[in-house]
Amino acid sequence: MSMLWSGSASAVDKSLVKEKWHTPFDLYLSPQEAYDMKAADPDNVLMIDVRTRAEIQFVGFSDMADANIPIFLYSQEWKLKKDGEHGAYRKIYNDDFVSAADNFISAMKKDKSVPIILMCQSGGRSPYAARALHEAGYQKVYFQIEGFEGLKSKKGPDKGKRVTNGWKNAGLPWNYYLKTEKMYFNFAPKSSKP
Repeated sequence: MSMLWSGSASAVDKSLVKEKWHTPFDLYLSPQEAYDMKAADPDNVLMIDVRTRAEIQFVGFSDMADANIPIFLYSQEWKLKKDGEHGAYRKIYNDDFVSAADNFISAMKKDKSVPIILMCQSGGRSPYAARALHEAGYQKVYFQIEGFEGLKSKKGPDKGKRVTNGWKNAGLPWNYYLKTEKMYFNFAPKSSKP
């Protein structure tokens, strides 16, 4: 397997990544570095977007990603936030994540040594996916920090909005057109297909 990308194996210093987001691989990339790595060797570096199916449909998806395999799925259960007024639908761990990743890797005619870049919404879910892949024997999994949308702005007129970093805000390619061959149902075990 040739690896043409010549950038640093871990371009983002671990000390700049929230401790709760550290992974067993300690391989961290900015959105631009993830793009450059994938673009330099698109057939031998795989990118998995681990966001939910609703997120990729309504927020957007990058054609640079080879697959959408959600690490969490949304349930019908409502979870009230600490303020007692707002809430969100509870996310539940996708027990079929590793099996789906295995199916995807097999479909790509690769093995667990292939470099994989993980992307989520803001950086909170990719570490879960990296840990699961590490436990399953994968050898080189990169965490694209800041995710697809980036972190929420903490002040100013855009407070609470994801407007300052991440894949989309870096001006990297994305759209709302989902390619059938990249969708989760292609890789999900038969027991969990929608």
